[in-house]
Amino acid sequence: MPLTILGIRHHGVGSTQNVIEMLEQIQPDMVLVEGAPELDSIISWIGNEQLRPPVAVLGYNVDEPQQATFYPFAEFSPEWQAILYANKRQIPVRMLDLPLAIGFQQKKNEQRTENDIVEETNIEDNDIEDSKPLEPLHIHQDPISYFAEIAGYDNSELWWEHHFEHNYIANSAKEHFDAVMLMMTELRRANIPSVLDEENIAREAYMREIIRKAQNELFGNIVVVCGAWHAPALLDVDSTAKADTKLLKSLPKTKIKVATTWIPWTNGRLSMYSGYGAGITSPGWYDFLWKKGKRKDFAIEWLSLVARLFRKKQIDISTAHVIEAFRLAETLTSLRGLSRIGLLELNEATQTVMCMGDTVLLSLVKDKLIVANRLGEVPDELPKVPLQLDFEKLAKSNRLALTAEKKDYELDLRKELDLNRSKMIHRLDILEINWGQKVYARSKGTFKEAWTLSWKPEMYLALIDKAVWGNTLEDTCTKYLIDTSQKSQNIGKIAENIQKAIPAELFVAIEFLLKKIDEVAAISADILDLMTALKPMVEISRYGNVRKTDLGAIRQIVDALLTRICIGLPNACYGLDDDNSRKVFEHIKQVNEATKLIENEDLTQLWFDTLKKLLTKDGVHGIIQGCTCRLLLDVQEINTEETAERFAWALSQGQEPNFSAGWLEGFLKGSGMILIYDHVLWNLLYKWVAELPQEYFTELLPILRRTFSQFEPNERKQLGEKAKAGTIIQSLEFTTINENFNPQFAESVLPMLETLLGINPL
Repeated sequence: MPLTILGIRHHGVGSTQNVIEMLEQIQPDMVLVEGAPELDSIISWIGNEQLRPPVAVLGYNVDEPQQATFYPFAEFSPEWQAILYANKRQIPVRMLDLPLAIGFQQKKNEQRTENDIVEETNIEDNDIEDSKPLEPLHIHQDPISYFAEIAGYDNSELWWEHHFEHNYIANSAKEHFDAVMLMMTELRRANIPSVLDEENIAREAYMREIIRKAQNELFGNIVVVCGAWHAPALLDVDSTAKADTKLLKSLPKTKIKVATTWIPWTNGRLSMYSGYGAGITSPGWYDFLWKKGKRKDFAIEWLSLVARLFRKKQIDISTAHVIEAFRLAETLTSLRGLSRIGLLELNEATQTVMCMGDTVLLSLVKDKLIVANRLGEVPDELPKVPLQLDFEKLAKSNRLALTAEKKDYELDLRKELDLNRSKMIHRLDILEINWGQKVYARSKGTFKEAWTLSWKPEMYLALIDKAVWGNTLEDTCTKYLIDTSQKSQNIGKIAENIQKAIPAELFVAIEFLLKKIDEVAAISADILDLMTALKPMVEISRYGNVRKTDLGAIRQIVDALLTRICIGLPNACYGLDDDNSRKVFEHIKQVNEATKLIENEDLTQLWFDTLKKLLTKDGVHGIIQGCTCRLLLDVQEINTEETAERFAWALSQGQEPNFSAGWLEGFLKGSGMILIYDHVLWNLLYKWVAELPQEYFTELLPILRRTFSQFEPNERKQLGEKAKAGTIIQSLEFTTINENFNPQFAESVLPMLETLLGINPL
């Protein structure tokens, strides 16, 4: 029975045109296309007017949706056109590859094996220092690269494009596929180990089994469309039957249930740089070739598109630029012995003539035309999980377009539409679906938010993964937050969840989380955990006016948290080493910032009293005491005289040099301004450094360098100039007053200064 194997390049325009020509010639009664059999139930949608590429079939494990794979299609994909041909003529079409369920089971088994090896290594081989990481089971190398290198190409895609996609060596579609079959047969005879692996051997055995099944069903004219590498392996299906049956029986048995659906895809995700193995680097260019590539003037039309793009960006491009770029592209094509202008020649001509050699401008062409990122469309009536339906309904009602292009939104939360948009974006963020990236809002106030939205196809998978929590976005987020916090004893994590729940207006979750954090905080003895939780809880209050949130309960928790921190912090700081002291140092700064937002005088004073205890407590690391001294000075809880005394004590000869260096690091905390203007402190520091013994100075130099490296460049420069002068001699008296000075004339400007400063307005 006639069997025709068409070896194609995935997403290759030339391959697609040849596939269509062959199908028209052969008129098959069955079409088999490379892809998992689970896709059979979904490919009937190809040809539906509302299914507009680029799109992808999403196949996933129903019980573990995070285990999934994608089958992307562009309009110019050979597989898409082959299925479209069959659907339009009502010819049976089936997918031809190893089932996804088996592939998923193999991955699970491999993961278990890797875990067992790691566990066994940890138990029995923990004395081996030079252990190597586990290597991937399958490392694929592009087999085409072998021919490309022989021909002098460093890019196998470019070699294939020149010799096959542009039909340089073939006068007909049949000659094209005969050449592909011959080349792949020779490559497979070379026995390339990186490609002839167990996975491909099993896949090809299953492909042959599907072909045999179709033949047994008495289909007499079968066309197979598959990746070129597999084509030679599918020619002889009779002699391999026994070996294939034995091999397929050894595949893992599985009860995994796989579901499939169509999702919008993007040109950017068709690119090989997205991680999709059978990708292409220039989907926008391929789409252009698919639609315009048969025209004789296609190169001029492409350069005209480039010119229009530049003009939109206010870049002067004339018709002469287009003509000269075309002539240069033609010359390059001739010099390289090519029969047709390619993208490489057009890019080089564009950069030379239109961009004046500027690579930045050429990157604009790559982004907007060569890749031309756009999002496909799928029919509304496709089978979807309830959460996905609710999401799409909310996106439509909130007028948020699902587009691959980045789109900026500045939201005014006093407006209902903008508030609803904000809630939706925050709820998706809770589910770890980062559709929106928060950016700086130009307008001030807590009622303003600015977002940049960019939809990615894999976000649909994340929606399906979270669908187990609920059928609506609000219900899903509520149950997700409650469940993830139910058994948690981490106050910081619970506080973070509250911080997420309030802008998302998940009031049921907020009520639970407030009770939970109060319960955990009451029994927690971990001061750092309490300190971590305080700042997000305080920051929540900024949403009170626009989020309709009762902040009374939150303020009570904040008061209780700060009180517990103040009680336990002095003892928690006793006897800490360098690393833990630096952690506490950062937490103290965060709590100090949080107290500024509390606006409770009694609690603020309680915090300052706690810092004073740390300042004088024995056994507290120098970095913590230096930090508390600076914080108290900044709010004038201690005066400059007392600060100078503490500074002198910390840098005195009786102190350990490491303690003094830590104290200095904590006190300066990234700002050198106080040393620039306070000569008393400067003199103390200068004298301390000058009198350090050589061995101590060498030991402390990295600490001092780290401290001063955090200063602004201008601060470091001024301190360097000050160091040249040594200690500063202060005079308590003014320098001699110029005898021509007129006090009455000077005082005449005071009324105007008072008016300008609002002290005595006119």
